[in-house]
Amino acid sequence: MPKTFQVTDSGIHTSESLLKVIDALPISIAVINKNRTILLANEATSTFLGKDKSHILGQVSGKAFGCIHHDDAPEGCGFGSDCSKCILRQTVLDTEILQKPHHMVETSMIFKEFGERHLKIFTLPILLDKERVVLLSLEDMTEAKEHERTLVEKEKLSAVMKTLGAVCHEINQPLMIVQGLTEIMMQDLPEGHGQTENLMKIKEQVERMGSITKKLMTITKYRTKPYLKGEIIDIDSSSSRP
Repeated sequence: MPKTFQVTDSGIHTSESLLKVIDALPISIAVINKNRTILLANEATSTFLGKDKSHILGQVSGKAFGCIHHDDAPEGCGFGSDCSKCILRQTVLDTEILQKPHHMVETSMIFKEFGERHLKIFTLPILLDKERVVLLSLEDMTEAKEHERTLVEKEKLSAVMKTLGAVCHEINQPLMIVQGLTEIMMQDLPEGHGQTENLMKIKEQVERMGSITKKLMTITKYRTKPYLKGEIIDIDSSSSRP
């Protein structure tokens, strides 16, 4: 992952000098003024958004970034019903108004061009050509989050498999005994005996339980389904056995 970009210089920057600095950095960085207009954007931002800088600079941040909520209101970015819940917008505004930086603020944002991305936000108030602006840095954590989710799923599956292996081993032994005794009792009963039907039902249910334990032993995915107020393992969708 690219190193976090943090600026500690509190002096006045010029557009030209600042652009030289941020263009050399591998993480997406943009400079936004009080009107939420993007004044500067580095090459990493252009690459991240898949847009030429001519389609980024001078645009309101929501439009430049391709936020799906930009067109929710005629006034554009910042006026839609979902804009008040936008963590990116709130973080930039807080930095602009209170003149304080933010580090490692995590949020998700849905882009028109490439869907939902998980972002880590860094902001810093600076003076650019004597104007107070916000330096915004975005780190795309989507792949890292997906990798993290995959590891968690593997850990859950591993724990489930160990538990199920032990459970199936303990269940199968008494099941075999019940099934064997049921078959012996059926053989000892004369034809047409009233208990034969009951023993057949017991045998069917034992075989059903055996089928369930076989499915449990072939679980390859961690899938759940709602149960009462919580969740339980969905055996059918988790197992590779039909």
